[in-house]
Amino acid sequence: MKKLNKYILVLLAMVVVIPACKDEDLVVLPDWESGVNAYTVVAEGSKGDFLSGNAAQDITFDMLWNSIDGENTVTKIEIFAYFSEAYTDPDGNPAVANYGGADGVSFLTIEGAAVPANKVTTSFSISQDDMYEMFKDSSFDYDKDGTATPVWGNPDKPNRRASSTNFKFVPGDSFSIRWELTTADGRLFDSWSPSVCTEFPGSNCSYAWAIVCAPAIVNPQGDYVLTLVDSYGDGWNGATLVVKIDGTPTVYTVSAAQGAGATYTVSVPAGTTSLTFEYTSGDWDSEASFTIKSPSGNVIAAWGPSPPIGAVKLDLCNE
Repeated sequence: MKKLNKYILVLLAMVVVIPACKDEDLVVLPDWESGVNAYTVVAEGSKGDFLSGNAAQDITFDMLWNSIDGENTVTKIEIFAYFSEAYTDPDGNPAVANYGGADGVSFLTIEGAAVPANKVTTSFSISQDDMYEMFKDSSFDYDKDGTATPVWGNPDKPNRRASSTNFKFVPGDSFSIRWELTTADGRLFDSWSPSVCTEFPGSNCSYAWAIVCAPAIVNPQGDYVLTLVDSYGDGWNGATLVVKIDGTPTVYTVSAAQGAGATYTVSVPAGTTSLTFEYTSGDWDSEASFTIKSPSGNVIAAWGPSPPIGAVKLDLCNE
């Protein structure tokens, strides 16, 4: 039987080898198009978030575009902004209202001679006043009664005041920008695959930030409630929320069986010195959102849909 198996394997090898002899002229090679990508980071010395009660602290970004093969040139860069706010829905659940739609609100256009050369950095800044001007007419149906309430005029957010210099935005408000590149041949690069956005060196597709009071939790012990939601109802499709207690990670997600969402309580023991949260991307980030409630009952994070990938920025103003 072993000898017979050996003969069969030899015959199979011959079958596999024979078709491998091909006429190279008949092999169709793909005609790859040139492409460009962009990379935007917070400029050295700039804060990465807005500071609660201090509208004078803006954020400065450094951006460059990159043509790996040098075959294409960017002729226009467009930057779009989004605004989100945490609120409590009529059922008492934490929720997020998003403004800017799918495309965002146009913030800045760089074109013509103002567009930097390949791999050359250009800088721009964005302030709380800039965000207010773009979104000041926004409204939302917080009570789901069919009537939209102006964001700046919501009685549930009395600290958010259009007339205030420093409190046009409040803790629980978050922001993001994305960018589009137009090339000399007329093509528009307005999105990239998740691998390009998160894994390709020197490339990203967006940047998110929030109103903050402090960068980290000082005394993290206690019970934290994670509320994970999937708008489609089929789980997070590989996305996760990673909680690290003194560097030791625990992964939380919404399984297919859990469907529309899951709630977890994370108990952080006394003596813990560091607590961090990190969102990792899945196949359908546009369906994912989450909130984190601290032991004091405050919502210290509310992100999504499409939460920012990486370290979760926390709202610690009331902690």
